[in-house]
Formats: sequence, C-alpha cells, structure tokens
Amino acid sequence: IYESLQGSNTGNTPESSPEWWVDIGPANIWSMFDELNSTQTEAVDQIIVVLAPGERIDVIALLNVYAVSAHVVATDAIDGVVFDETVNLVSTGGIIDWYTYYTEPQELAGDVVFDGLPALYANLTFTVTLSFPGQTVRCGALIAGLAKDIGATVYGATTGIIDFSRKATDDFGNTSVTRRGYANKGNFRVVCDNVSIVSIQRLLAEFRATPSLFIGSAAFANTFIYGFYRDFSIAIDHPNQSNLNTELEGPL
Repeated sequence: IYESLQGSNTGNTPESSPEWWVDIGPANIWSMFDELNSTQTEAVDQIIVVLAPGERIDVIALLNVYAVSAHVVATDAIDGVVFDETVNLVSTGGIIDWYTYYTEPQELAGDVVFDGLPALYANLTFTVTLSFPGQTVRCGALIAGLAKDIGATVYGATTGIIDFSRKATDDFGNTSVTRRGYANKGNFRVVCDNVSIVSIQRLLAEFRATPSLFIGSAAFANTFIYGFYRDFSIAIDHPNQSNLNTELEGPL
C-alpha cells in the first residue's frame, strides 16, 4: 500500500517515480507473507490459506497469531489426505490448580509449529485454517519450508526481547514513554556431530542475512526465533561432538 506525497498525483507509479509515494506497508492479504512478524493479516472468524509450493516441505509455522485453533491438511492428487492435524491454541500456561483454572484470564499461544509433514511428496497442497468464531483472527507470519536438524539445544539457552520503545526524561524529571515494537532474541548452545559441522557452517553461511525460523526446542514456544543470527561459532570440544554457539535476533 502506497500513500501519495503530493497533490495532482496522476500517471506516476511507485517504481518510476518513488518521490511521489511512500510505502506504508503490505496489503492485508499479503501481510502474513512479508519478512516482518508484526504486520498481521486479519479476517473475521477465519483465515484460510491454500499453499501449493511445488516442492517438498516438512514444516509450517504460524507466528504472532490470534486464534483459538490452527488446522493444517495436506492433500496429494493421488493419495488424497496424507496429513491432518488441529492444534488448540488456548494456552494452559499459569494453570496450576482448580482455582487458577477458573480465575486466570484466557491466554492464547501466539506461535505454533506443525512439523513432521510428509516430506516424501513433492506436490502436496496445504490448506491452513486459523479460527476464532466471532472474533478477528490475526496472523503475523506463515512460514513453510524444509527443516534442517543441526543438533540438540542444551539447557542454559536464554531468550528475551529487544524493546524499541522510546523513553525520554525532561529537565524536571518527567518521563514520557512511546510504546513501539520489539524483536525476539535468543542465545543457544547446540551439540552437533563432528561429521556434520562442515556442512552446518556452510549452511549457516549460505543463509546469512536471510530471515529464517530457528526452533530451539519444540517444547518451548519462546525458543521459536524468526529472524537472523547475529553471530555463530563452532567449538570442536570433543572427538565426536562439537558445540555450536549462536546469537539470534528476530525482526519486528
């Protein structure tokens, strides 16, 4: 979506005359497919997306989601439905007893990953459905691809955010805060087999400065970092295994 910067703007395109326009963001239908996690596609009750990637994929991730359920169906032209899974996005975090079950506010899991998709098929059609009856469903990013297992994340991994909000204090000590977006970040140590460390380094070098989804552990959604690695190093500490240390930072 472009906004005109000047009056009498006729016959000027953003490509040929960029001085006439300012890019204010993707159209709603494409917001979940840009390289930002904060721009969300919105629709009442449901968002339904049909993907025909034309190549093998085994993971579909949905990030920055506002919905109560996510459903993925994979269909082959010959074998029919080969994958069908629904995930309940109502979070049970913070529910430790019957009292909290009845009193804690409902929370929704913002991210969900469907892994284990049948990767032996090269021409599957995927139907992805996000639902929240009576509400506006939102999705910040839909990512589909072929995953690469580079090792096991060990305990001691850290996650957090980088806050881009602005805080200013005047001469009288009054502080004003401008709330802005944030990016996820993580620091992981991954144990890798030594027979794979050369290919792992080549893989990470190939995907430098490329938005990618890093899954630290499927058990912890806060280790799903969509973004870039700021730095990585491989320490060859043992005869059979090495330690990969990586610093990750997500886009807005």
